Amino acid sequence: MLRVYALVLLSLINGATCVAIAGGQDRQCEQPAEHFIDIENTRVRYVEAGAGPVVVLIHGNAGSVDDFDFESLGLLCRDHRVIAVDRPGHGKSARPSDADAHLQYQTRLLHETLLHLGVTHPVLVGHSWGGSLALAYAVEYPKELSAMVLLAPAAYSDGGPDQFMRAVLKTPIVGDVTLTMGRVIFGEHQLKKELQKAFYPSSVPEDYLQHASSSWLRHKQLRAILEDEYSLDKDLEKVSRHYSEISIPVVIVTGDHDRVVSAKQNAYRLKTSIAHSHLIELKNTGHQVPQTHPESIFNAVTLISNSSASNTLRGHGRCERIN
Repeated sequence: MLRVYALVLLSLINGATCVAIAGGQDRQCEQPAEHFIDIENTRVRYVEAGAGPVVVLIHGNAGSVDDFDFESLGLLCRDHRVIAVDRPGHGKSARPSDADAHLQYQTRLLHETLLHLGVTHPVLVGHSWGGSLALAYAVEYPKELSAMVLLAPAAYSDGGPDQFMRAVLKTPIVGDVTLTMGRVIFGEHQLKKELQKAFYPSSVPEDYLQHASSSWLRHKQLRAILEDEYSLDKDLEKVSRHYSEISIPVVIVTGDHDRVVSAKQNAYRLKTSIAHSHLIELKNTGHQVPQTHPESIFNAVTLISNSSASNTLRGHGRCERIN
């Protein structure tokens, strides 16, 4: 993943998301309903729409269920029960103050949430940091998933967390002051610059930038973003040792111009580690796959559904490129 430096900068755009526009208007179902539940004394927000086999959507860092809005959900919810969850500290979900919300904790929290909702053997769809969470879930609960779709996944450590930033954020008062200074110093101008890198070669939608400016720079979410960022590398070092044990069908979708999470070091490397995997490279596409190519989620889920009987994902590391 990206190293955290100078408080915010690159860490703001790892998996960042907002409103996605998708085609297929005839596939839309009812407006997704917003819900809140308490899991392990943590308030969790999720939205739900449709009926059928369950697809669970997990956003990146930063982000929220708004990553997968009504237009995107409309491609899936006609034939599926679609659930999108705010990770702890993001969107409207709370974050525990008495423990680190590390990858293992978030994996357990998601598992308990799905159990509470009566969900068994869903397809997990994870973008960026959400891809890390989906992979950890598959390793921890190998018999409780039917398949995974990983969008520009952060699958491997890129060198280690920023321990200095961790120490600063964990220091009472100093950490709060640091976050406040970060918002003042960098603000919207730097955020826009980093979003341009995340969306490259596409442009940043204006409403996307407005949403990010109004939500990601808030104290609670900025702290969650940075905490998730500096803890992930260490967690991925442990989880990645078990990728070869994953036996469910996996579709990996990556952009050929991703400047945030290296496709070579993550998506392509992951393809060689998971036997029942299929890699799709999207041409002229960057990191923000849920926004620039929301149809790729529907296509990947459909590929899994259509291949369940024919075993077309049973080859080792299949790959295709889509213009």
